[in-house]
Amino acid sequence: MTSTLAQRVETLLLPGSLVILVFATLTLGATPAWARAATELAVLGLVALWLAAAALRGESNLRLPSLFYPLLAVFLFACLQAFARLSVYPPATRPHVWLLLAAGGLFLLLHNQLTSEDRVEAFVTALLLFAFALAVFAIVQKLSFNGKIYWFWEPHMQGLVFGPFINRNHYAAWVLMLTPLAWVKATRRHQSGEARLFWGLVLLVLGLSVMLSLSRAGTVLFLLSFPLYLLLGRPGRRTGRTAAAGALAVIVLAGAATLALDTGRLLGRWEALGKLFTESESVDLYRVHMWRDTLPMIRDHLWLGSGLDTFSVLSDSYRTFPSSAHWAQAHNDYLQWLAETGLVGAALALWFLWTLGRTVAEKMRLAAESRTRQLVVGAALGCLLVLLHSLVDFPLRIPANALLFASLWAVITAPATGTVHNQHAAAAPEPVAHAEFRLR
Repeated sequence: MTSTLAQRVETLLLPGSLVILVFATLTLGATPAWARAATELAVLGLVALWLAAAALRGESNLRLPSLFYPLLAVFLFACLQAFARLSVYPPATRPHVWLLLAAGGLFLLLHNQLTSEDRVEAFVTALLLFAFALAVFAIVQKLSFNGKIYWFWEPHMQGLVFGPFINRNHYAAWVLMLTPLAWVKATRRHQSGEARLFWGLVLLVLGLSVMLSLSRAGTVLFLLSFPLYLLLGRPGRRTGRTAAAGALAVIVLAGAATLALDTGRLLGRWEALGKLFTESESVDLYRVHMWRDTLPMIRDHLWLGSGLDTFSVLSDSYRTFPSSAHWAQAHNDYLQWLAETGLVGAALALWFLWTLGRTVAEKMRLAAESRTRQLVVGAALGCLLVLLHSLVDFPLRIPANALLFASLWAVITAPATGTVHNQHAAAAPEPVAHAEFRLR
């Protein structure tokens, strides 16, 4: 009886994770306080269900990937900042601790649920279908925009809305994380022409929505994703030519549709780049100035940082340029992370990125030409694109984006199939990708 109940609970975990990702995205990226709290509680509740199912079964194989350890170190450091008063303003840091816990919990849950190539494939497919529907909605909303999200939800910021996100750049970052996986689906050789055509359409619509969002960084990174995919994926000559031709077709079609639908506003955004230091006050105008003013903040909190999410508390006292706006973010996540966590936080972040990169390289080598390798390349490139986007913005401080980012880690670290068996591989022992614990 208890074993049957545990099995039924476990069948809800993967769909439940997808529901949480959808909910977080549709509720303005889970940026309202109520949506953020509901999302984080839902993740923790799902993790609790997972542990309860294991307890009912009386046995659990808990797999801890190597990526878990730097994540745990970051979380513990954030806890010290928030609860041991290392932060200059602990109340600002504590909400970030909960977000880190939710993202880490979702990653660990998905890593233990995506136990086969088919499960990973189904999870990615569901995410892409939702992304396609979201992009269609975002385009329709833009073409009939009345100043409100969903045509009835009044945002607290005007002029930057796209789709369900208050900030168009954060929408672009969310889509960019999934675009390479759509590219993977569209370029697979062993599938029907109808399937390739459908996933090509998905890729086209995702790219069109990024361009129509008027996010300049998003547009550049969308175009850059194609050569990066060809570089990382290393397809054969024939496949590479076909993929390159498909990429060119998608870029041309998305660009033409954008210019036809946008009535010149996208071009105006690019023309504004030449006026950054001569026109009236804007985020673009003073972004570089804010980066410069972050350097003294880093110097004053060099080792342990000022505390996560305390940039908004300190920014006015360090700002050297006139501005009527309050700068809650530095619009460069790397500078802000260094200011808020110091050299200790920077070392932990480098440990995390090094471990993630090592895991990607190992999985690509072991998975050969299987679907697993393709999905790892797509997920890794999605992570890389959002990390590049973070150079000029703060997409990963949005809960919906942080949770999707954590989900991509799970796709990367999921068990590999299609392992290479050759003399070279057999000659050297494989590095340990994860630790497994049997709980009784």
